[in-house]
Amino acid sequence: MLICSAISIGRTLVKQMILVRSYCPDDMNRIANILSEYPSPTGTIWIRKLVQEMMSDAVKEQPDGVFVAEISGEIVGFAIVMYRAWLRIAYLDYIQVATKWSNKGAGHRLIEKCINWARAKSARILYTETGRNNDTAIRFYKKHGFQITGHIPDYYQEGLDAVILVNKL
Repeated sequence: MLICSAISIGRTLVKQMILVRSYCPDDMNRIANILSEYPSPTGTIWIRKLVQEMMSDAVKEQPDGVFVAEISGEIVGFAIVMYRAWLRIAYLDYIQVATKWSNKGAGHRLIEKCINWARAKSARILYTETGRNNDTAIRFYKKHGFQITGHIPDYYQEGLDAVILVNKL
């Protein structure tokens, strides 16, 4: 999926092509860099070995559900989505965009890709979770049709609940 997005740099409007494509192992280092920009709600430090395990597990479990967003050849974000055929549901396991590319369309393109992917699988819903204190993520999901349907106490760590967000497809 190739989409054109306009961003403003100073007073100049620059058009950027956002390409969302399937993940390949060569993308792993850039994904590790993106993850290192954000604190994990569980306190996990994203060392290279953990990122390799996460991406390897994702590709093994759902080879066609791991995506990256590129702008001018640079990996700027990624998403992992899984499908459960017996329930006809999809789970958005991870979506992250590099801080310097936040609010420039890459996250929108990634979640749009995940929603369309889930629909193509005939999923009834796409769901995810995030920290109750992550207002930015909650706004992002709501903007893309998700609704808060519940929470899980102490999900990430003691005192940090998760909110469950669902998009009925």
